[in-house]
Amino acid sequence: MNANKEVDHIPQKIKKFSLKEFGGAFGDWGTLIPFVIGYISIVGLNPAGIFFCLGITNIVLGIRYNLPLPVQPQKTISTVALAESWTPNMVISTGFGTGIIWTTIGFSKKLNNIVKKVPILAVRGIQLGLAFILGWTALILFVDNLIFGLISIGVIVLLFKNDIIPSAIILVFFGIISMFFFGAITISDFVFNLPIFEFQIPTMYNLLIGMIVAGIAQLLLTLTNVMIATVSLVRDLFPEKQDVIDANSLAFNMGVMNLMNPFLGGIPLCHGSGGLAAQYAFGARTGGSMILEGVMEISMGLFLSETLLLLFSEFPKAILGAMLLYTAFLLGKVAFKNFNKRTFPIILTSALLCFFLNITIGFLVGLGLIFILNKYDHDN
Repeated sequence: MNANKEVDHIPQKIKKFSLKEFGGAFGDWGTLIPFVIGYISIVGLNPAGIFFCLGITNIVLGIRYNLPLPVQPQKTISTVALAESWTPNMVISTGFGTGIIWTTIGFSKKLNNIVKKVPILAVRGIQLGLAFILGWTALILFVDNLIFGLISIGVIVLLFKNDIIPSAIILVFFGIISMFFFGAITISDFVFNLPIFEFQIPTMYNLLIGMIVAGIAQLLLTLTNVMIATVSLVRDLFPEKQDVIDANSLAFNMGVMNLMNPFLGGIPLCHGSGGLAAQYAFGARTGGSMILEGVMEISMGLFLSETLLLLFSEFPKAILGAMLLYTAFLLGKVAFKNFNKRTFPIILTSALLCFFLNITIGFLVGLGLIFILNKYDHDN
């Protein structure tokens, strides 16, 4: 009996660290890398701290949930921080502020009841809206080099149903080789060095200012994109594991990571349906993709911190755009699940408002339209 259990367990280990999982580990780089480059080059954060914290967080969560649930930069905070050239301490203090709030909410155990009451139509509107947002970002990156972009799309299409060679790995190697070919980087640019971590202590002033300027808006975005859309996407993609993830656990995760990461120079992080969709799109089906991504990130942070900015700054944006475009397609496809002509206008209206205004407004308007429709049906 024990021997059979061991035999059954071996394929699971192999599957967890397969080539497909390794390919999936690159899936969310299309959204991750542009923000990381900005934090290093504009804000002045140390790449060693950023990648070390990303790596540790991905490994811990990959082991805990055994799902492709990677962490991403908190997008509202990131966007404002880069646009206004925040100081490193302002960034880490704001992230620490969100950590306090999410840890408190996670302990309260109230979020699950809220999320369960959200109509699925409202969730579909957010998912389609996120697909529009990711798609637009992808197109901006894509047109940086149309030839590279089209080649990358071709690789994704050709390997769409290939279970042996993940397209993400091919695209990453394609990007690196092209950088060498065009002289953007050389072997001498790869400098192995031990990192120098810059320890930061959050300040009350920066925490309060950061939360007022960007943190509160980030909390509303996280409530919709993470608590509602991510939980729903896990149920859509992994119905057998729908009891593994809930809103309370996600809130607690984000609270802890943002309480700890700032002290090592890590950026404000959160979960997100986009990261999950991206890794799934490129082959990830277990937490192995996150563990592999985490090992890569820690290795780069510890030994290649001086090289990372050059490497990511010169990496062909069109390749990242193609990867992001495919992710947007998958996320949009999920939004059409159980398609209904009568209710689709609500989904589309909500999605367009998410795209043109912001996710919170799109979500609230969607809820309002659903309420009106239900009242009309009830009265008739």
